[in-house]
Amino acid sequence: MSMNITGLGSGFDINTIVSQLVALKESTTISPLESKLSALQDKNTALSSLKTKFSTLQSTLQSFTRTIYDSSSDMWAQTSVKSSNDAYATASAAGNVAASQIELFVEQIATSTTAKSTKSLGVADLNTKYSNLANGQTKAGSFSMFLDGKEYSIDIKEDNTLDDIIKAIDEATQGKIKADVDSNGVFSIKAQDENSTLILGSAGDTSNFASALRLHDKIGTRGYSSSYSLSAVNTTTAMNDPESGLVGLKFYDEEGNIAQSGKIIINGVEIEVDGEMSINKLISKINSNSDTKVKASFDSLKNEVVLTSTQTGQNNISLKSEGTNLLNVLGLTQGEGENEVIALGSQELGQNAIVHINGNKVISNSNTITGESSGVANLSITVKKPTGDYSQDENADKSVVLDVTPDHSKIKTALEKFVNAYNDVVATAQEMSAADGKIGRDASLNSIISQLRSITSKVSENDGMYSMLAQIGIESNTADLSKLKIDTSKLDKALNENLDSVKNLLSDGYVEKADTGIFDGVLTAINSVLDTERGYFKTQNDSVQSQIKNMNNRIERATTRLNAYEIQITNQFNKMDTTISNLNSQLSTFMSYIG
Repeated sequence: MSMNITGLGSGFDINTIVSQLVALKESTTISPLESKLSALQDKNTALSSLKTKFSTLQSTLQSFTRTIYDSSSDMWAQTSVKSSNDAYATASAAGNVAASQIELFVEQIATSTTAKSTKSLGVADLNTKYSNLANGQTKAGSFSMFLDGKEYSIDIKEDNTLDDIIKAIDEATQGKIKADVDSNGVFSIKAQDENSTLILGSAGDTSNFASALRLHDKIGTRGYSSSYSLSAVNTTTAMNDPESGLVGLKFYDEEGNIAQSGKIIINGVEIEVDGEMSINKLISKINSNSDTKVKASFDSLKNEVVLTSTQTGQNNISLKSEGTNLLNVLGLTQGEGENEVIALGSQELGQNAIVHINGNKVISNSNTITGESSGVANLSITVKKPTGDYSQDENADKSVVLDVTPDHSKIKTALEKFVNAYNDVVATAQEMSAADGKIGRDASLNSIISQLRSITSKVSENDGMYSMLAQIGIESNTADLSKLKIDTSKLDKALNENLDSVKNLLSDGYVEKADTGIFDGVLTAINSVLDTERGYFKTQNDSVQSQIKNMNNRIERATTRLNAYEIQITNQFNKMDTTISNLNSQLSTFMSYIG
């Protein structure tokens, strides 16, 4: 008789059996606890989110209820100013300005002082190299001249002097065309015959001779001359290099000995200079220091260094030197040491603005006229060009009118922010405290919302034209009475008719800090809710955190028991498996005997 027993001993899948039993145990012990923990964590997150919304509402209320000492940021003291023509003048208010119309006549605008070299720097002469002209931008090559239609050509080299070029012109034309450079550095080229016609240049030329020498001024039909004095100044070369074109530059110490550097002092600001600097680097160094109150540039047409004051008005640019004659060489000063003075004719003073405001003549060194100058407190007027009788434009407006009116835009924006924040708090609280909400039914939260609704609908005890929010357009939303909305037409009417009454209805904290305004009451309620020691969110957070901690402890203990259970049943199944394995072995032996 044969016996066949299957699925015994090592045939069992013990791991699967154990896993299934542990999972079943876990679903009835740990999973319910984890579900409760997840709900508590959701509640904690929801409370944090709701607290943020209460904080936002608190912030919108504070903009109404705190006393503001700076009138420029006080929403109740804002003014709008509109100019009848922005091209002539504009204005802005930094606080409360009485409603009015202000008439302006702009006689002149303020301009900046400029300091310019009194001489053309590096004036060219017969010995000046062609390559040193036009700030080093010349091109060598062929150049054509047409005399009465006949073409003559010369070849100009970089190292040619002006004298070389003049001789080349004379030789190429057999004396029919003559050139010269005078003591002022003006180059001229003309036909000897007064009735001839001379035309310079052709499309095939490879030299820029005519443009480099600025031969634009006509001498009848027979010739041309330079529009400006030619200069050998090179603004990119070190100033002590002969190629720079600055003649006579020197640096010296207190004893008059040769030195490497010195100082120029612009409006009291010292700037270190040395011969290795180029004019371009000098200009850059001046411009990088705003304390000098000037902007420097180089006029390459007139070969002048130009300093322009960054401030307007009739003020000189102060210029002095120490240990160098650089300002002398640049033609901005004359004399040295204690005898150094501003070069005669080098500075053109700026002018002050002259404006007639409601018939009163106001003089300002700036084109922006503040309340201190105009007498109109908190009003800043910027003039741009002369009007009427003072303008060179016969079509200029006779005057400019500034229309000053109250500006309620900041108040309206602040009220919109309040209403939005209030509605957000109400909607979020209702959603979260519903039966299926993340906070769940909460009598305390419902009481808070009811309190806010009661305060916003109450009658104020403050004296004034308005005693309820609804009277100024902040009223219950017909679609949801728990929320608010703004009737803009009613609000505009209230703001225009009695601004003070609106202000005191919301908060009297601006006057006596009595805190009896409606928004004062709402803020008091919100502050209580957000109180960090006894407020609603403090209490709720402490409770939820305690429950979360307790739940984590319960899960930890349950997990420990589950691990012990897994070990226990694993050992039991292993013992069973060993026993069955032994029985199978004995059975096999027995069967072999009866075989």
